[in-house]
Amino acid sequence: MSRSAAAIAGKVISRMVRTSFATRIGSFRSWPDEALLLSEPLAMAEERTSRLRRIYANCLRDAWDGPTLFREAMNRHGGIQLDPEKRVHLSYPISMLMWGELAAWIVSAELAERLEDPDARMAASSQVFDEARHFYTLRDYLAALHVPAPKLDTYFAIGARRLLMTKDLNLKLFAMQILAEGTAQAIFRFLADAKIEPVLTDLLPYIEKDEARHVGLGVLHLPDRLAKLEPKECRALASEVGCIGDLFGATQIRYIEHYRALGAEPRELFRAADKMLHELASKLGNIPGTDEPYFRTADPSSPDYDRNLSLVIPRPGDPPGRLARAVRRLVDFGARALPA
Repeated sequence: MSRSAAAIAGKVISRMVRTSFATRIGSFRSWPDEALLLSEPLAMAEERTSRLRRIYANCLRDAWDGPTLFREAMNRHGGIQLDPEKRVHLSYPISMLMWGELAAWIVSAELAERLEDPDARMAASSQVFDEARHFYTLRDYLAALHVPAPKLDTYFAIGARRLLMTKDLNLKLFAMQILAEGTAQAIFRFLADAKIEPVLTDLLPYIEKDEARHVGLGVLHLPDRLAKLEPKECRALASEVGCIGDLFGATQIRYIEHYRALGAEPRELFRAADKMLHELASKLGNIPGTDEPYFRTADPSSPDYDRNLSLVIPRPGDPPGRLARAVRRLVDFGARALPA
């Protein structure tokens, strides 16, 4: 490993360790509550009366009935059409997405309550209903797989807790509306395009369309807030967002085998997520007074992108190189060692 790569790895690891310990205190230290898998639905957020107007109007226009849609898809396809082994593999990304929607539900309710801009509050309020619908729809689907729900991945849990516990609305907007929602949109499209299971394939486009609106809240409202910050504050915010992004990315590395067992190539997921995040980063521009972007992204159009991707995620059938083996060992060790 080169000296620069070692320096980057050291920085990433130190941020992860620091964040993992920080998330073990506070009201979200034991999130998520797995009793929600079995208990009756709980009201996670009160109705809010505000939002970014176009997003709000589109939410009303595009609203869909999750339980009805789920029942219709199950009846249309005669239930879940997947063998038992693949159901287990599928339960990992579905469980991750389900808990992610719960986190987004909590965050959007807080944004609807605390944002000062009335139109932004309206946009966040509409998102509360979307996230509630996504959580229950994915929970119903996970239950219909009839396999044990896997424990939430350590890295994803730490990243989500960090996002939930912060009182900084800029971090909540940036890490949830740009980073998390942008990545989620890429994952939903990736799973839908893979046509892993017909019921899931029917449901995912509805969720993905909602996620695009949620990204819109960040793109439309966050720049005004960032413009009011000093460069030092922007750098600190970018570092926090980068850490959460590294944690979420580590989960996807740990899920490589699950995706490939389902016939979906994870390299395409990383490519789609990188493209999405690179475009969103470009819209936000640079930290004022600098040429530094708000968060680090990889551009899939770069001539070096495929080579660099292969260093971490080899093509199917290719033996992993030294760097790929080192990254995987480090990620797996961290999942065991970090306090989650």
